[in-house]
Amino acid sequence: MTLRPFDTILKGDVHQMKSDMKAILIALAALLAITTNPVRAGILDWLFGPDNYWECILDRMPGTLTYGGSMEVITRCTQEFPDKTAYQLPRRSIFKPKDFGQCLKKYWKSEREPLAQQSIYQACYFLYPP
Repeated sequence: MTLRPFDTILKGDVHQMKSDMKAILIALAALLAITTNPVRAGILDWLFGPDNYWECILDRMPGTLTYGGSMEVITRCTQEFPDKTAYQLPRRSIFKPKDFGQCLKKYWKSEREPLAQQSIYQACYFLYPP
């Protein structure tokens, strides 16, 4: 199957567009299947990983049991996203909380470690302002 330029896709029929999208998805799946685990993990992190410091905290902090573990997560997120102010409010998603209360319920409620609780609370506050 040959993929067509974007301008011809816009003029084309829906069935051909679906066929083109299936070909792209199959190619991506094959690429992920033949790559090694570290490469695959990097690709998946790039596609679905955190986009800013606060999402990094929410992604990696839950389940942290010790102060040292919490500090490690904070250090990694700070190294990956040094500017804590560079973030946008998250787009609507079925996998993400809709508001501050849901964010706390999803991430903060089960945490026992105080620094992890504080970090998750701050992340929820910045990403989902009350």
